Amino acid sequence: MQIQTKYLGTVDVEENQIFRFPKGVPAFEDHQQFVFLPFDDEGIFFYMQSLKDADLCFITCDPFRFFPDYQIELDDQNCELLEVNGPEDIALLTILTIPEDFRQTTANLLAPVVINTRANLGLQFIPDNSDYTTKHPIFPPSQQKNAAGEGK
Repeated sequence: MQIQTKYLGTVDVEENQIFRFPKGVPAFEDHQQFVFLPFDDEGIFFYMQSLKDADLCFITCDPFRFFPDYQIELDDQNCELLEVNGPEDIALLTILTIPEDFRQTTANLLAPVVINTRANLGLQFIPDNSDYTTKHPIFPPSQQKNAAGEGK
Protein backbone atom coordinates (compact mmCIF):
# COMPACT_ATOMS: atom_id res chain seq x y z
CA MET A 1 0.00 0.00 0.00
CA GLN A 2 1.10 3.55 -0.57
CA ILE A 3 1.05 6.15 2.21
CA GLN A 4 1.74 9.86 2.29
CA THR A 5 4.52 10.92 4.66
CA LYS A 6 5.61 14.24 6.03
CA TYR A 7 9.25 14.02 4.99
CA LEU A 8 9.53 11.30 2.34
CA GLY A 9 6.51 11.95 0.13
CA THR A 10 4.66 8.86 -1.03
CA VAL A 11 6.17 5.55 0.10
CA ASP A 12 5.20 1.91 -0.28
CA VAL A 13 4.68 -0.03 2.93
CA GLU A 14 3.67 -3.61 3.54
CA GLU A 15 0.88 -4.56 5.94
CA ASN A 16 3.45 -6.18 8.26
CA GLN A 17 5.20 -2.80 8.69
CA ILE A 18 2.15 -1.21 10.32
CA PHE A 19 2.12 -0.97 14.09
CA ARG A 20 -1.18 -0.56 15.92
CA PHE A 21 -1.23 1.71 18.98
CA PRO A 22 -4.50 0.76 20.74
CA LYS A 23 -4.41 3.94 22.87
CA GLY A 24 -2.85 6.17 20.22
CA VAL A 25 -0.10 8.38 21.61
CA PRO A 26 -0.64 11.14 24.19
CA ALA A 27 -2.29 14.18 22.58
CA PHE A 28 -2.91 12.10 19.44
CA GLU A 29 -5.15 9.35 20.79
CA ASP A 30 -7.07 9.04 17.52
CA HIS A 31 -3.86 8.14 15.64
CA GLN A 32 -3.58 4.41 16.12
CA GLN A 33 -1.54 3.20 13.17
CA PHE A 34 2.09 4.08 12.55
CA VAL A 35 4.98 2.85 10.46
CA PHE A 36 8.63 3.18 11.37
CA LEU A 37 10.71 4.21 8.39
CA PRO A 38 14.51 4.34 8.54
CA PHE A 39 16.01 7.80 8.69
CA ASP A 40 19.59 6.61 8.32
CA ASP A 41 21.47 3.53 7.14
CA GLU A 42 22.75 2.69 10.62
CA GLY A 43 19.33 1.99 12.15
CA ILE A 44 19.68 4.65 14.83
CA PHE A 45 16.99 7.11 13.73
CA PHE A 46 13.47 6.40 12.45
CA TYR A 47 10.46 8.33 11.25
CA MET A 48 7.38 7.31 13.25
CA GLN A 49 4.78 8.19 10.62
CA SER A 50 1.02 8.24 11.27
CA LEU A 51 -1.05 6.51 8.62
CA LYS A 52 -4.02 8.74 9.41
CA ASP A 53 -2.28 12.10 8.91
CA ALA A 54 0.78 12.64 6.73
CA ASP A 55 1.67 15.72 8.79
CA LEU A 56 2.01 13.71 12.01
CA CYS A 57 5.49 12.28 12.07
CA PHE A 58 7.86 11.93 15.01
CA ILE A 59 11.60 11.50 14.70
CA THR A 60 12.69 8.69 16.99
CA CYS A 61 15.94 7.00 17.86
CA ASP A 62 17.38 3.93 19.50
CA PRO A 63 18.01 5.33 23.00
CA PHE A 64 20.77 2.83 23.80
CA ARG A 65 23.10 4.42 21.23
CA PHE A 66 23.16 7.59 23.31
CA PHE A 67 22.17 6.32 26.76
CA PRO A 68 23.59 2.78 27.18
CA ASP A 69 22.37 2.50 30.79
CA TYR A 70 18.79 3.52 29.95
CA GLN A 71 16.13 1.26 31.37
CA ILE A 72 12.43 1.18 32.03
CA GLU A 73 10.18 -1.20 33.91
CA LEU A 74 7.08 -2.00 31.90
CA ASP A 75 4.16 -2.86 34.15
CA ASP A 76 1.99 -5.99 33.75
CA GLN A 77 -0.99 -4.04 32.37
CA ASN A 78 1.08 -2.61 29.49
CA CYS A 79 2.78 -5.95 28.86
CA GLU A 80 -0.70 -7.43 28.46
CA LEU A 81 -1.82 -4.62 26.16
CA LEU A 82 1.26 -5.21 24.00
CA GLU A 83 0.86 -9.02 24.14
CA VAL A 84 4.44 -9.42 25.34
CA ASN A 85 5.67 -13.01 25.74
CA GLY A 86 9.21 -12.08 26.72
CA PRO A 87 11.85 -9.36 26.50
CA GLU A 88 12.81 -10.46 22.98
CA ASP A 89 9.43 -9.12 21.76
CA ILE A 90 10.19 -5.56 22.86
CA ALA A 91 12.01 -2.69 21.18
CA LEU A 92 12.34 0.81 22.62
CA LEU A 93 12.55 4.11 20.80
CA THR A 94 12.60 7.64 22.13
CA ILE A 95 10.95 10.62 20.51
CA LEU A 96 13.38 13.41 19.71
CA THR A 97 12.97 17.16 19.83
CA ILE A 98 15.15 18.57 17.07
CA PRO A 99 15.76 22.33 17.17
CA GLU A 100 17.30 24.33 14.34
CA ASP A 101 20.76 23.46 15.71
CA PHE A 102 20.80 19.64 15.49
CA ARG A 103 23.53 19.50 18.14
CA GLN A 104 20.94 20.65 20.69
CA THR A 105 18.65 17.65 19.99
CA THR A 106 17.04 16.09 23.05
CA ALA A 107 15.43 12.72 23.69
CA ASN A 108 12.26 12.11 25.67
CA LEU A 109 13.46 9.36 28.02
CA LEU A 110 10.49 9.88 30.32
CA ALA A 111 7.98 8.52 27.79
CA PRO A 112 9.59 6.00 25.42
CA VAL A 113 7.80 4.36 22.54
CA VAL A 114 7.56 0.65 23.32
CA ILE A 115 6.80 -1.70 20.45
CA ASN A 116 6.19 -5.40 20.28
CA THR A 117 8.00 -6.33 17.08
CA ARG A 118 6.33 -9.76 16.99
CA ALA A 119 2.71 -8.56 17.36
CA ASN A 120 3.14 -5.12 15.72
CA LEU A 121 1.66 -3.36 18.72
CA GLY A 122 2.92 -0.18 20.33
CA LEU A 123 2.38 2.45 22.99
CA GLN A 124 4.05 5.47 24.43
CA PHE A 125 4.82 4.41 27.96
CA ILE A 126 4.69 7.00 30.73
CA PRO A 127 5.69 5.53 34.11
CA ASP A 128 4.23 6.74 37.38
CA ASN A 129 7.68 7.46 38.84
CA SER A 130 10.84 8.16 36.91
CA ASP A 131 14.09 10.06 37.21
CA TYR A 132 14.06 10.68 33.46
CA THR A 133 12.80 13.84 31.78
CA THR A 134 11.48 14.77 28.35
CA LYS A 135 14.67 16.66 27.38
CA HIS A 136 17.90 14.66 27.67
CA PRO A 137 20.59 16.03 25.30
CA ILE A 138 21.73 13.22 23.01
CA PHE A 139 25.12 14.88 22.46
CA PRO A 140 27.29 15.71 25.48
CA PRO A 141 28.48 19.36 25.63
CA SER A 142 31.99 18.38 24.48
CA GLN A 143 30.58 16.71 21.34
CA GLN A 144 28.35 19.70 20.68
CA LYS A 145 31.42 21.98 20.59
CA ASN A 146 33.49 19.56 18.50
CA ALA A 147 30.68 19.14 15.99
CA ALA A 148 30.65 22.90 15.58
CA GLY A 149 34.42 23.03 15.05
CA GLU A 150 34.96 24.62 18.46
CA GLY A 151 37.17 23.49 21.28
CA LYS A 152 40.03 22.31 19.06
